[in-house]
Amino acid sequence: MSSRGRGGRRGFGRSSVVYRGATVGALLTMVAAWLLPRLVSAEDPYTTITPKSDTADDIQFLYKIVFWLALAVFIGVQMVIVWTVLRYRRRGDSDERPVQVHGNKTLEIAWTIIPAVILVAIFIPTVQVMFEADRDAEKGDYVVNVYGKQWWWEVNYARPEELADVWTANDIYIPVGRSVTFNLHTANVIHSFYVPQLSGTMDLIPGHVNTMKVTANEPGMFYGECKEFCGTSHAYMRFKVIAVPQDQFDRFIDGWREGANSQAAALAPEGDIERYPAAFGTCLGCHRIGGVNENAAGDPLPAARVGLAAGSEEYTTLGPNLSMVACRTTLGAGILPNDEEHLRDWLYYPGGVKPGNYMALQIKEGTLSPEQIDQIVAYLKTLAPEGGCPEITGINEEDVLRLADAVPVPAQASEPQDAAVTSPVGVGYIV
Repeated sequence: MSSRGRGGRRGFGRSSVVYRGATVGALLTMVAAWLLPRLVSAEDPYTTITPKSDTADDIQFLYKIVFWLALAVFIGVQMVIVWTVLRYRRRGDSDERPVQVHGNKTLEIAWTIIPAVILVAIFIPTVQVMFEADRDAEKGDYVVNVYGKQWWWEVNYARPEELADVWTANDIYIPVGRSVTFNLHTANVIHSFYVPQLSGTMDLIPGHVNTMKVTANEPGMFYGECKEFCGTSHAYMRFKVIAVPQDQFDRFIDGWREGANSQAAALAPEGDIERYPAAFGTCLGCHRIGGVNENAAGDPLPAARVGLAAGSEEYTTLGPNLSMVACRTTLGAGILPNDEEHLRDWLYYPGGVKPGNYMALQIKEGTLSPEQIDQIVAYLKTLAPEGGCPEITGINEEDVLRLADAVPVPAQASEPQDAAVTSPVGVGYIV
């Protein structure tokens, strides 16, 4: 009687454990099924699981190798654990303790060889992809120099040579189906250039130029960011690679060279399109615009030296070139949408929007009056081609803006200073 009772209690205990384990497993499965699609979605432009270039396809191939090998190892280990637990469990009070084993050469050799084989299976294709990417990096149809700043990206189209005068920032236009070599520079700290849907990560190292090649297979906007912590506003250092058909890329280049459009004549002194409103003269201490070569007094502007770090001897233009700024999708390297309301916020108090940026050292809260801000905003909105901005189509076209999350926005310049408030920019997509 006693023995059957003890056996019954043991049976009930095992059933209870199995039941609780199955319940916990079912709950974890439901949570994972709900959570994983939200954490990793093929529709997210920052995902790596929807490659849109040959380089990204190669990287995705490596991910798949690692994933399936890791899954096989995980399942194999779990099966051995379950088999061992069931095979050698204690079945009754009379069972003796199993013989304790303190070494097994066969097992030790096996679990040394098997991981070595797995590592070789990962190593060989990885090295092949790395060497192939490095070998092809210099063979781009276009060459684009990218300079990591604190905290934005300066861009120069170095080749073909007829594009060498084109400088822009943060929105990098490239033609679809043409290979583009990115030469990555920095003269301040280490940055990291990352466009998940087009390529892997490449660091920008002071005193060294790293190179990578990208070919976008279809039109679209591909989101990038700095992946190496580089200072106060590192999280607000975003950019886009915008792949467009060749005719739209040519429109971008031609529009950049046009400078201000005919609407600028109504804002400029004596209706001269090559002049600018007086308030904008403040901006020319750090910025340049195509077609504007003189200051307000009519004296030639200093030659623009770009691509260098703030504080270096040769540096005369500390901010990005503003040609075509009306066509940029965002302000401040992906921190605000590029519209009049947020442009006023930026000009009113840049340090309140993006802490630590160089412009904030020059423009404090209230440095520019509402009237000056109105003049500058009106003029900047004319910096677009007469025929309109390049058309952005294809991948992510419905999500034109993806901003840094929870960015504090200061009161607009048109509001009284004592009424200043902060409000968060919406998290996620803002269109």
